[in-house]
Amino acid sequence: MEKGSKYYILSAGLIFVTAICSVMLGMAVKQDEMLHDQAHRNATAIADLAVLARDWNAHYGGVFVEKRPGVVSSPYLANADIKDRAGKAYTNKSYMLMLREISESAKLTKGFSFRITSLKPMNPANAPDDWERRALSSMDSRSPEKVDVTGNGGDPTYRLMRPLHANASCEECHGNRGLKTGDVMGGLSVSMPYGAIQAAMDQNYIAMVALSVVLLALFVATLYFFVWRLLDRVSRQKAELAALNETKDRFLGMAAHDLRNPLTGIVGLADLLREDAKDPVHRQFLDGILESSATMLGLINELLDVTKINSGRLDLRLRETDVADLLGKAVQFNAFVAGKKGVSVLDAAPRDIGTARLDPERFRQVMDNLIGNAVKYSKPGTTVTVGAEKGSGRLSIWVEDQGLGIKPEELGRIFEPFFKASTRPTAGEASHGLGLAIVKRMVELHNGTVSVESAVGKGSRFTVSLPLAGSAIKA
Repeated sequence: MEKGSKYYILSAGLIFVTAICSVMLGMAVKQDEMLHDQAHRNATAIADLAVLARDWNAHYGGVFVEKRPGVVSSPYLANADIKDRAGKAYTNKSYMLMLREISESAKLTKGFSFRITSLKPMNPANAPDDWERRALSSMDSRSPEKVDVTGNGGDPTYRLMRPLHANASCEECHGNRGLKTGDVMGGLSVSMPYGAIQAAMDQNYIAMVALSVVLLALFVATLYFFVWRLLDRVSRQKAELAALNETKDRFLGMAAHDLRNPLTGIVGLADLLREDAKDPVHRQFLDGILESSATMLGLINELLDVTKINSGRLDLRLRETDVADLLGKAVQFNAFVAGKKGVSVLDAAPRDIGTARLDPERFRQVMDNLIGNAVKYSKPGTTVTVGAEKGSGRLSIWVEDQGLGIKPEELGRIFEPFFKASTRPTAGEASHGLGLAIVKRMVELHNGTVSVESAVGKGSRFTVSLPLAGSAIKA
């Protein structure tokens, strides 16, 4: 398997696993938030009920209960005890005493507790603990409540502190301390056991981690048994196809090479016979032989170039080359064939364009292909222009025609071997679909690029861009 494919699969797998773990972590965090929010709602509900009970008690000035054995009267209330006509004694339970006794009962039966506390309590029993003191000290109008989870001998506890505001009934007992309705007289503290919730959160994290591990194991197993092994098989088949393709190229090169020599002889002999032929019919037959043989010879030469390029056996002989001279010779050579069609070939390259490090023979092949293609798809009375310019460290050479143009959907494929555009040559010339593929590869061997711009019915412009720096050029 190729390293690139392995890295791609590993990267995709890493992204997949990261996404799964992120989703699991997000779900765990969300569930933790829900559990924490549930604890906060429970504590808030207890605080709301405690405030309602306080307000009700304070509104009636306390609640009198029968003074049974063990019931202690409040030393902070004047006339705390009363008797009915039968002599039965009753004592006043203020809201502080009432809430304290309800809290003690709730702690024994339900596990939670609540109480009213203050930084300056009248009763020392209502003095705040360390957490309550810090909460009361930091409480202001911008933070109407304080929430925290504290450890109590290793047992986590959810703590809530809310400010407690005085009402009109509170002034009866606390008015001598300057307390007015609306003032913050202290805070209502709620404590709830948090161990079960904390344990649920921990179990939730463990479950999510276990599920992530299982998914990761399934992914690795799937990757190995299906994707990885499949790619290994594809890789082996690719290597076999590459070997078969190399054999095909070698056979094609041998066949083309063996066919080129006889065809060259046929062209030479047919040309000699044509010079000596007197009969017009014979000359016509010989013209047909020459044309067909030349077409076949051109195809064989292109096939040989393709096989050399594909096998990496095409070597460039680079040297400093006069660009204007090379382009001028290419224009002059192709102008003869173009003239027969009534197409003009114009050399617009500056004479002082200078030199470039090229293989003159191979780059001349590039220009002949581009100019020849432009002539093929041009109508009589039009012009093919060859130009060049230097700029930004590169040499640009272009061939522009006023021909049929190329459809937009075909522009991306015209440099593929054996691809033939739907546009046909204007004089029925042969087209094998190899010329532009050879151009692209030749230009790339010179470390350059070739591009095309075209509009249907208006013409095309092929541009070759080559580096001018003295760095080595790929060969």
